Amino acid sequence: MTTVEAAAEKLAEHYKQWMIGTDQSGFVLPKARFTDSASRSYNLKNARIRKFLQHEKQTFGINLGWTDDAEPETGRKVARWFFARSGPDTGPIKFGETIAIGNGMDPSFIHYEHRTVGINLSWSNTPVFEWKILGGKPGQPVEVHKYWAIFNTKSEGGEVFIFFDRTVGGDIGWPSSKTWGAQLKDLGMDLAESAAKQAGKAAVTALLSGA
Repeated sequence: MTTVEAAAEKLAEHYKQWMIGTDQSGFVLPKARFTDSASRSYNLKNARIRKFLQHEKQTFGINLGWTDDAEPETGRKVARWFFARSGPDTGPIKFGETIAIGNGMDPSFIHYEHRTVGINLSWSNTPVFEWKILGGKPGQPVEVHKYWAIFNTKSEGGEVFIFFDRTVGGDIGWPSSKTWGAQLKDLGMDLAESAAKQAGKAAVTALLSGA
């Protein structure tokens, strides 16, 4: 295994940051609207900050932020995330399937859009099918209560959605929100940023996608 491949493998595991439905069991099930079956609404817990992602008013950037704690009651209150499928199938969401992600606010759906401050995300009244859940075997159903990666197909070159400590705006971002060299140094690896940028990103995506 090359240095880049080893780094990519470690980064792929690092980017499995999102637990869907911390107090639920079974598989992630789709719905078209927040007002549909309440059992198909989920909380989203991040492995790095160990809190829940929620709709939260921000002075700058998209209105997303973190809960103050990760208590079960808090998790139940912010279980407002849902996953929409383009089609009538009501079976479990599959790894690698292109889906829309919504929250129980109005507008509901998050999608990639350039911003001058904060992560390049915005809200839409209608579902925007540009997200994938990665980290398991493609085509297999996504289990709740396990950590997976959330991938956006429209972000620059395609990137995973991660916790990112910002000075301004909600603490969320992409790997490109911080240089690859800095990411690798944070994980205790010594790898040239240029090599990581060219080869590492593609390798990470391939690993997460099960390729």
